[in-house]
Amino acid sequence: MLSIPIQIVDFLPKDLDSRLLMPENVAFKSTVADFLAFAEICEYRIEFHEGFIISFHENIFGLMFNHERLVRNFMKVLLVFIDAHLLDWEVFPSNVSIFINISKPCVYKPDALLFKDKPQITTFINTTDNSKQKAGSNPNAVFEVLSKSTRSFDLTEKLENYKKIPSLEQIIFAEQRKFEITVYDKMNEIWVKSTYSNPNDVFFVADCPILMADLYKKVDFDEE
Repeated sequence: MLSIPIQIVDFLPKDLDSRLLMPENVAFKSTVADFLAFAEICEYRIEFHEGFIISFHENIFGLMFNHERLVRNFMKVLLVFIDAHLLDWEVFPSNVSIFINISKPCVYKPDALLFKDKPQITTFINTTDNSKQKAGSNPNAVFEVLSKSTRSFDLTEKLENYKKIPSLEQIIFAEQRKFEITVYDKMNEIWVKSTYSNPNDVFFVADCPILMADLYKKVDFDEE
């Protein structure tokens, strides 16, 4: 099912202590609606991939400082640009779910994402209590910080599914253990890969220039 070792389990607990007693990477068969309802009460990060809730070992311990610094810096640059140019764009952190409506639907939670247009919301009904759960479906850019345990998944299955979002124009992966950004830009329906590894390099998110030195401000590789 995935490019990394994972164990299928019969249930997933909502509390972190119980999850810590389970294998490192686990998957539980579910529906989109039930996943979204469970995500609201779950004490650790989960995603929905092709019919399974997945939980990666590295994500259950919370986010690392460099991870948070990269997300914070990315959002800060975009928000300053949006305010300065009086744009209607919106930037959100990872608590916003993105629904990918493909043959085997997926729901991912990027570390940050950009909407240039009003978010299109898809509503799902939880079969347990009939509550309504929502996910966006039209981001223009997604930002992911790569981690040791999930990078293989992020750069293979997840990347290919992101490319299937019609509105998506950019997919950005940030390394937290070295000074490097990989950007996938959709140009005339073709995805073009670029890599940036110099503090003076500049890449664009939509029309917003991002200086690599600004993105990696206060990131401390010695902490990793």
